[in-house]
Amino acid sequence: MLYIRLLKETLFPGVPTGPGGLRRRLLILLFTPFFLLIQSVHWLCFLLDDVLFPGYRKIRIREPLFVVGLPRSGTTFLQRVLARDESRFTTTRLWELLLAPSITQRKILLGLGALDRAVGRPVGRLLAWTDSRGFGWMEAIHEVSLTDPEEDYFLLLPVFACFLLVVPYPYHPAIWELARFDELPEKKREAILGFYRRSLQRHLYVAGPEKQILSKNPAFTPFLQSLLKSFPDARVLCCVRDPEKTVPSVLSSLRPGAAFLGYQMSEPRIRDAFLDMLVYFSEHALDVLGREPEDRYAFVPMAELKADVRRFVLEEVYDHFGWTADAAFRASLAEDGARGASYTSRHRYSLEEFGLHAQEIRTRFVRLNRAFGFREEAVG
Repeated sequence: MLYIRLLKETLFPGVPTGPGGLRRRLLILLFTPFFLLIQSVHWLCFLLDDVLFPGYRKIRIREPLFVVGLPRSGTTFLQRVLARDESRFTTTRLWELLLAPSITQRKILLGLGALDRAVGRPVGRLLAWTDSRGFGWMEAIHEVSLTDPEEDYFLLLPVFACFLLVVPYPYHPAIWELARFDELPEKKREAILGFYRRSLQRHLYVAGPEKQILSKNPAFTPFLQSLLKSFPDARVLCCVRDPEKTVPSVLSSLRPGAAFLGYQMSEPRIRDAFLDMLVYFSEHALDVLGREPEDRYAFVPMAELKADVRRFVLEEVYDHFGWTADAAFRASLAEDGARGASYTSRHRYSLEEFGLHAQEIRTRFVRLNRAFGFREEAVG
């Protein structure tokens, strides 16, 4: 029923008319059946997991690390830096999230991958070429590869609790409710987090139950209170960035997908919804983490992280949480530091192109600005 309601409410109520609206409806009509078919396959494999690998439910998720915060604030960079500590962390790769969220699917694909390597990697080379061609257009906005660490909120696609669905379904109220997840009814929150917990257990079943989960999801910022309750030994890193840069970066990063689907990010209804969401993210993080013991979380200002990656990670993260970094990870931090210091984004954006102004952003994000000194002189 939820699948049918998703299609019905997206195609008709609130969808703009005109050429863009017609194009959007046609694309959704093509996309939705394919999407539902994929999710149905995943659910079948989840059922097989319970028959073939029932032991996954007994796995303890030990001290997961959640990287949250404002989107476009360095969360991806931080995840990829930390993911190189392979002796400590395991994190999800894009191919696992999209193609193999179940143990059954992962075992099959890993087996096929081993067979492919044994015969010289013909399929692997083809996939690498397809990967670079298929995601190359996103490189300036967000580096994407099937083998790269990625946000595990994709694990929530089968239960329609992944906020990324807002891109193809920008007018669906149930998706926007996820942007204030901690305010949802308790029964609904528990059902979604129960599914998420089982998804992490499935991942650990294959990756190794002794590993710590490294989860990076800006869209989990409104989940913070629920996550900390559900995972009592969790740690949180919350990334922050000057909102005058964050807001247009978020809107611009979503612009290609929106344009393809027949709507514009500068449309006031869409733009203002995202602006309200980002303000809520920043204030919710300050409120929730402000009530937690200091040894359970740390804020990560993007500028400080990239200015000296090695120092920040070792002192502000590992020392702060009482962790020890091995020699291999320490060596990798030097490489990441050089890469971060020399990196210049090709992604270009401005507030004005979305009909926004700096003073409005300074006013809306006054708490974040005061907490971290972003445009502090302007918020008075």
